[in-house]
Amino acid sequence: MEVLSVAASGMAVVSLSLQLLNTIGTVKTFIRDVKGASKELERMADLLDRLHALLENVRDVIKRQTSLQSQHFPAPSPMIFDALKSCENSLEPLVATVEKHKKSQVGSVSAVVKWKDDIKFAFETKDIAEFEVRIQRDIDYLHAALTVNSTSILYVCNL
Repeated sequence: MEVLSVAASGMAVVSLSLQLLNTIGTVKTFIRDVKGASKELERMADLLDRLHALLENVRDVIKRQTSLQSQHFPAPSPMIFDALKSCENSLEPLVATVEKHKKSQVGSVSAVVKWKDDIKFAFETKDIAEFEVRIQRDIDYLHAALTVNSTSILYVCNL
C-alpha cells in the first residue's frame, strides 16, 4: 500500500510541475508579445525562464525517482510538492493579470488601443517587482527542496 502512495505522490509532483510549466509558457508568451516591453518585464521573463528550467528538472528527477521505488529509493520529499504549491500560488495573480489583459484585447479594439494597453501593462513596475520577489523566493524554495530530496537519496543509498 505504501508503494502506491509513494507513486501517487510522485505522480502528483509530476502533474503539478507539468501544469506549472504550461502556465509559465503562457505567461512568457504573453510577456514577450508585449510591444515595447519594459526592462522589468524582460527581466521577469528571464526569471520565468529559470523557473521553467528548474521545473523541468524537478519533473525529470521525480519521474526517475518514482520509477526506482522498487529499488528501495526513498519517496520524493513532500517539501517538493509544497514548493510547487507555493509556485502555483505565486503565479496565480500573474496569470489573472495576463488573462484580464488578454480579455481586454478581445473584440474589435483598434490597434492603437491595444498598443496603449500593452504599454500600460508594461509600465506597472511595482507589480512586476512584487512578482519577481515571489518567483525568486519560489526558485530558492524549490532548490532547497531538491537539496533535501537529494540528501535523502544519498543517505538511503549509503546505508
